[in-house]
Amino acid sequence: MTRRWLLPLTLATAMAIAACESPDTPVRLTPYQFRLAGTDTVFHWPDSSLPVRFWVEPAGALPQYVDRGLRMWERQFLYGEFRGLRVSDSAAADVLVFMEGDPPPQAPLTGDPPLLVCEGVTLVPARQADPSGGTRFAGRLEVDVWWYAGFAASDVANCLARVTAHELGHALGIFAHSADPNDLMFLRPDAPAPSLRDRSTIQVLYHTPADILPWIPMPGSPAVAATTPIR
Repeated sequence: MTRRWLLPLTLATAMAIAACESPDTPVRLTPYQFRLAGTDTVFHWPDSSLPVRFWVEPAGALPQYVDRGLRMWERQFLYGEFRGLRVSDSAAADVLVFMEGDPPPQAPLTGDPPLLVCEGVTLVPARQADPSGGTRFAGRLEVDVWWYAGFAASDVANCLARVTAHELGHALGIFAHSADPNDLMFLRPDAPAPSLRDRSTIQVLYHTPADILPWIPMPGSPAVAATTPIR
């Protein structure tokens, strides 16, 4: 019996194997600086800390902005190097997120031009020696955001969603800013989501050896308040 199906099947199999052996190379732009200003400090969350736990003050839509920002950042990774989870118990959290002042007005997000009607800051804890001989944060990271009255509710919502995602980038370990206004991690963010350069930077960061570990609760060792502000 003539087996004419062998040739196309063999070719198809060979093509499938070749596709598996030659994956597409990720497109990356030159990353910007991510180390803490004035230091060589590199920090990112280790696998042992995943999912990183975020406690969010229940102020307006702030919890939804955090959820949205975390999902944005998770999508920038190729192999699940970061995962975030919002928790209800602040004592069990790795990162605390607060709304300073009154709860913001509720409004849907829109595609309107960005206005700087809110701001935020990420507070980085002091460092301390770890019993294992390394260096560890002495407390939790903290994110604070606030908004300004007198502006349309939709403009405030758009700004808070954007700035919250920006500050979460700091909480993931990007302790500096991009010089490109098209990047979410620009000092005054206009971009609604991480750019390709943000993506490249976070991927490089999470494949750079970290020299500082996150804080972990230890008996008789209360967390130290975060001290270094990064906006």
